[in-house]
Amino acid sequence: MDTDLEGAALEELHKELTCPVCLDLFREPVILECGHHFCRACIGRCWEAKSEDESTCPQCRKTCSKRLRPNSLLCNVVDSVRRARAMDDARPKDPQPAQRNQSPEASTSSCSGEDSETKIEPDMCLEHEEKLKLYCEDDQVAICLVCGMSRDHKTHNVIPINEAFENYKEKLCLALERVGEQRKEAAAYQFQTNDTILLLKERAGELDHQISTEFQELRDFLSRQEEEMKARLRQAKEQKLGQLNDLLTQTTEQMSELDFAAKTIHTKLNEEENPKLLTGVKCFIESAECVFEKPQGVCAELPEGEFVGPLQYRVWKKMNSALKPVVEPVVLDPSTAYPRLHVSPCGRSVRVGEIQSGLPNNPERFTLYNIVLGTEPFTEGRHYWEVEVGAKTAWGLGVAAASVNRKEEISLCPEDGFWTLVLSNGSEYEACTSAEDCPLNPSRQPDCVGIYLDYDRGLVAFYDAGDMSHLFTFSDAHFTEPVYPYFNPWPIINGRNREPLTIRTPLF
Repeated sequence: MDTDLEGAALEELHKELTCPVCLDLFREPVILECGHHFCRACIGRCWEAKSEDESTCPQCRKTCSKRLRPNSLLCNVVDSVRRARAMDDARPKDPQPAQRNQSPEASTSSCSGEDSETKIEPDMCLEHEEKLKLYCEDDQVAICLVCGMSRDHKTHNVIPINEAFENYKEKLCLALERVGEQRKEAAAYQFQTNDTILLLKERAGELDHQISTEFQELRDFLSRQEEEMKARLRQAKEQKLGQLNDLLTQTTEQMSELDFAAKTIHTKLNEEENPKLLTGVKCFIESAECVFEKPQGVCAELPEGEFVGPLQYRVWKKMNSALKPVVEPVVLDPSTAYPRLHVSPCGRSVRVGEIQSGLPNNPERFTLYNIVLGTEPFTEGRHYWEVEVGAKTAWGLGVAAASVNRKEEISLCPEDGFWTLVLSNGSEYEACTSAEDCPLNPSRQPDCVGIYLDYDRGLVAFYDAGDMSHLFTFSDAHFTEPVYPYFNPWPIINGRNREPLTIRTPLF
């Protein structure tokens, strides 16, 4: 019983003799002006870590002098405790860590500052050789008690390391859950992207086949034109050659007759001279002598104008039968025109003017916007028409569904049944898509715009008709009703934009 009380008292004394920095028995204890004790090395490291002009007590934070007074009495007491602990550690029944099985001489030397070499463990501070008991959340590093009181971490959020383990274990679990959700989202996006790639390849294959088919049709047309032209050339050549061969045959026959006459006359000359030779000589000469009758000449030249001339242009003008689609002669429907719009008698041009009185407010007529539609609806197939915009500073072109609202406010977007391209302010081109803005930047300002409609594919495309450069394409229209060509000459603004919109007449 007395032994137990003695051990408890020794433990209590051990707590009182523990340095508040290193949490071990004092080594070379010194006393500050505020009355607190520290190991000489511990207080030195604290002040060195803070790097401040004024030194403070790590325990009460009071300013004190850097002059350290050794406490020899406390040092002796510490030595006594060390010896007592060493004797207690020597008992077999209560083995203690090896570092406390030291002789009195070793303890005395430790108090004198002669520490034996120790191995730095993984949970020890490399700088202060103290156990890592704290965690700095600002710097996200484990630190020792001395580091926690230093200038580097004095104003940081520092928590016990066990609490940090719990906090971050929970955060890591949440992070793992979030990463799992992101992984699912990424997998879904990957699947969607793979589907998009397959669709793109399939669509590209279809377009490739369509391009090949349409070019093959043109090549077939040109081949037929070439064969027809060459056939006519061969026919003309054979006819000319036949005529020339007939002339050659006639000439050859006459040459044979001339050769025979020459031979007959030559034989007569070689006969012996006697009076009988002169008998009937005049008639003989007349009968033997022949005259070459030159055949009527034949023109050997081929009419190049018929076979060449402006050959490519001639074939191009014939190409109308092979073009799909051809430029269509769209006609405007005056019954749909806004009252300020004046449609030409031929129905190929529209301009903005004064309001026309007396026009019926029929269901087909637009009453709020400068819009007029074409006469013929499109319900299938491919169609193409061109509109001359000239120097206009604003206009709108495209197609409109038959059921569009013609009496109230609308937007020129697919949601309201319009697939349109507009010009405003002289140079601002825009496709009226579902998105808020879809500006376009053509390489030049077109003076004629081509509109292409593929009803079955749900496609509306726009081109600069001057060089057929592409401007924009609506590729997912999904038409379910008839659509009409759409024209909007836009209002006159500050005296500008008076020019008409004119539908171009096909050249052939």
